[in-house]
Amino acid sequence: MLKSIAVVVGSYLLSIVLVLATDPLLSRLFPGDFVKGRVPSDTPLIASTALFVVVSILCAWLCARFAPGRAARHVLWFFIVGETMGIAAIIPNWSKGWPHWYWLSWLLTWPVSCWIGLRLAGRRVDSPSA
Repeated sequence: MLKSIAVVVGSYLLSIVLVLATDPLLSRLFPGDFVKGRVPSDTPLIASTALFVVVSILCAWLCARFAPGRAARHVLWFFIVGETMGIAAIIPNWSKGWPHWYWLSWLLTWPVSCWIGLRLAGRRVDSPSA
């Protein structure tokens, strides 16, 4: 039980760290546009969402890969934690000038990313070893 919680929470915390780590990359790719305290234009927001999807898939895959029991159950909890925290983060930021599509795109891509990560982990586990 403790290992299950550690896998889910650890995967989610890793996703937060990796998403935050993309900020310097986005600042370099979009100089002057992706800066703190300013709402970026649509292009950097789309790039940010794309990086979020990649990070989400990776972390869901890790969650499934290191799950001590049923991988699907662990990824389901990873999904629930992420969606809950996403909603909790969106509510106070909803009226701060950011486009609503940006917040909603993260909420809508999270379950798809979790499913893709689970499927990728399943393929590796199911494939016979040489």
